[in-house]
Amino acid sequence: MSKQQPVLFNIGWNACINCGACVAICPQEAGFVSPFDTIAVDRPCDIACLLCEQICPVDTITHVPAPAPATQNGAGVR
Repeated sequence: MSKQQPVLFNIGWNACINCGACVAICPQEAGFVSPFDTIAVDRPCDIACLLCEQICPVDTITHVPAPAPATQNGAGVR
């Protein structure tokens, strides 16, 4: 089984009804929650199972690939 590419979630805040279904189904560690009681939108999800998108009753959760983490190769580091 291959590892999924991490994703960042977007939530259409005007459509979100704060039902909590995304948080309830999320297999991420406790604490993967935004200040608005939804799944986190400010950090990458490395599980990327997308269950939250599938369960959202108003289809307002989307995702984009997370940017690759910056590597420190010595350039620009002092």
